[in-house]
Amino acid sequence: MAIPISQMLSHWGHLFPYFNMSSDKFYSQVTEIIKSHQMPDTKIERVKHKEGGMFSASREYLRVKYFDLVFDICAAPFGKDFFISWWLYETESAMRSLLKFTKAGDYLNERAAKRSFFEADEESMFRACVHQCVLEAIDAVMEEKGARLSELERQIKESVV
Repeated sequence: MAIPISQMLSHWGHLFPYFNMSSDKFYSQVTEIIKSHQMPDTKIERVKHKEGGMFSASREYLRVKYFDLVFDICAAPFGKDFFISWWLYETESAMRSLLKFTKAGDYLNERAAKRSFFEADEESMFRACVHQCVLEAIDAVMEEKGARLSELERQIKESVV
């Protein structure tokens, strides 16, 4: 599934050189940590994304969804290294999708472009909480190896383009 850049809100990723772990175990740890935070109205599932075109291999991601906000978390080997990343993006609601090329759809899109302080804070809270959960899972795995991410490596990148 390709996500339009315009729908992407933020991204974070880190390469762990010469590091190996189980993607399945990492996703399970993140899931348990997220559940322990008791975030309201949050759904967690595993999804598969194509690596490229329609006939390419698929890669499993952990999806954390809060209304129209979606985190897709990737944990995967890359050669002798391991990579963990997440993408936060906004989906189009079913109603906006149905009314896409109508006057009502134009109105909904215009309305969706304007957000209240609460909606902006809600997005920020969700992003911060899920990011913290991912970091907690990374910390648990790295503690076994006697390593830790630096404060700079832990920071969220605000720009995705």
